Amino acid sequence: MKFGVLLVVAASMLASLRAQGGLGDDKAMELARLEREKAQRVRDVENLVDRRMRLDLGLPAEEDPTAPVPQGPVTSEARDRMTLEWRDQDAATANLLERYNRAKAMVEQLRADAARTTEARGGEESFVVVPPAGTAPLRKPAVGAGVPDAAPSTVPVQNGDASAAALATGVYSALDKPRGLIQGSTDHLRVGMALFKAGQRLAEAAATARELNRVEEARDLDQRSAERLKLALEELQPLLKEKAPAYSVLFYQGRSLELLFRYSERYENLSLQASTRDYQQREQQVRDPFLRITARDVTKGGKAGEIEKLGSWGLAAQAAMDHFKWMNTNGNYKPKVDIASITWPGEKDQ
Repeated sequence: MKFGVLLVVAASMLASLRAQGGLGDDKAMELARLEREKAQRVRDVENLVDRRMRLDLGLPAEEDPTAPVPQGPVTSEARDRMTLEWRDQDAATANLLERYNRAKAMVEQLRADAARTTEARGGEESFVVVPPAGTAPLRKPAVGAGVPDAAPSTVPVQNGDASAAALATGVYSALDKPRGLIQGSTDHLRVGMALFKAGQRLAEAAATARELNRVEEARDLDQRSAERLKLALEELQPLLKEKAPAYSVLFYQGRSLELLFRYSERYENLSLQASTRDYQQREQQVRDPFLRITARDVTKGGKAGEIEKLGSWGLAAQAAMDHFKWMNTNGNYKPKVDIASITWPGEKDQ
């Protein structure tokens, strides 16, 4: 009833406006507004009537938006066109399915071949040759050329030092099993870093061998470590010629020189007693890269910039210099009495 009254009022207002002649602009705009309001009220009434009929018939209150909307009677031409479209889509789906099945069969075949090859090869080493981008395919190497020796297998560690057990089986003779061969890399920093880490690992293995009184094996490991450290320094030379070398380049240079310094102390009679001048020059060579880092990696704070603070690389370089100095001062310390032979108060009572 409320909507009916509103419609009657709107209709009467429109009729009165039409009866008046010579409508002005304001009255024309008001008439247009009332026309729009009337149309909206009519739609609201129709919607309410439709909802009431759906409620009485037990139908859903709203139409299903996913239901297909009829577009009028389907002609024979439209039916033929839709049939052709369906056939095209079906053919495309069948083609994609066939290609997928072929690719799946190829993958399964490759996996089976790889499994058979691995099983037939057994425990032998397998290498992945990674050529650099933009180069020609690599030639097959000659028989026996450039193929590293297979690393001996390790034995399980039982209640002992892992390093000692590894040395007992000679596992350090080839370090870890090779995972790949990189041909022609132009990344000097990455290659230098790899050579430094290999030299550091060999130096640590040599220290473990000395603890086990295996002098000859320790000497061999130290020599191999020195070779890799020298190669690392050669690899870093192009980067060190830059005006401001990266902090990482300077740090690896300093660490490599430090390990070579220790090698010279042990095998080349480098000491203050033998030659003070050579010893101090080598010390300065080790400190120079770290000093260049601490001189550059500095941030200034405070109101007038009077407070200087080292960055992360500067702190690492400072720690490396402090460690190097401490080892030079205290590294040769040997206790007069073996600590294990000392009997501590109350030890026998336990």
